[in-house]
Amino acid sequence: MKNILKKIALLLVPVLAYFCLFIAFEPNNYFGLHPSTDSDAPISRLQEFERAPGDSIIIGDSRFAHFDMEQVEAVSGRPWQNLAFGGASLREGIDLLNWTLDQNPDLEEVVFGFSFYTINQGYDTDRMSTLEKTLNNPFAYLFNLEYNINMLTNLQNQITGRLDTPETGDWVYPQDYTGADGTVYPVHTYLAQYPATITPRCENWAVNTQQLDRLYEAAARCKEQGVTLTVVLAPMADNVKTEVCDVYGQGGTITRQMEDTVLPQLHQKAAELGFSVLDYEWENRPDYDDDTQFYDGFHLDERYGLPVWVKQLFTDLG
Repeated sequence: MKNILKKIALLLVPVLAYFCLFIAFEPNNYFGLHPSTDSDAPISRLQEFERAPGDSIIIGDSRFAHFDMEQVEAVSGRPWQNLAFGGASLREGIDLLNWTLDQNPDLEEVVFGFSFYTINQGYDTDRMSTLEKTLNNPFAYLFNLEYNINMLTNLQNQITGRLDTPETGDWVYPQDYTGADGTVYPVHTYLAQYPATITPRCENWAVNTQQLDRLYEAAARCKEQGVTLTVVLAPMADNVKTEVCDVYGQGGTITRQMEDTVLPQLHQKAAELGFSVLDYEWENRPDYDDDTQFYDGFHLDERYGLPVWVKQLFTDLG
């Protein structure tokens, strides 16, 4: 029996060694062993908020996830926590908002990302329940394939000294895009190709009324708890509007439905429920140079566009 136990113990040694490696190099600071992390993974940002809930938070998708938080604090005059993460749907944003209201009864203000793209019935991802389970179960985190791949990638980057690069077009300017038919377009490649990237989700675009109703319920809860809520629509490049929004949609184009139905209702609900709307997607579109200030059709260039919008957004917010 003792021999069997010794053999089992020997077999467990490499497993335990791997777990130690995982805990040391996982990039999301799940176990709180490092002072901070620059990870923008949702598990990392939720874990950080759970440890130290702040009073001012940002919720949204990748268009909000890459804010320079030092700039945000400098412009607004107060610290913020960024809980935005890539690909967040409207459902996930609302779930996250309700979760933060549960976690921090003293929450004061929320910037909430909103877009024609996230209110589409065809884009309704649901990851919050899994994230909450992982937050409360370290073994679920340890045995998750995605987080293990993240750890190995981070370990490789540490060994090679490779750093994450910002989403900037420095490497493509001044490069025009050549289409399949040989036509040369005076815009950079990522921007030119982006409408085709989002078209499959937008061809049959329709408003997700169920999630919109949930947003207004969450807004009512914010009002009840004394939380200042601002719904923010991020800018989009011109070719997204002309090649996607002006073309696709069920029961009318996306543009028509947003301008005739969604936005009027949003403003009406804002007046009723006491939240604010800052719309840079439709009503107050900034006069940006798409080819130099957008990384692609949705994401502002982190060097030339995003800092400009962050300054505008938090100045308007103040």
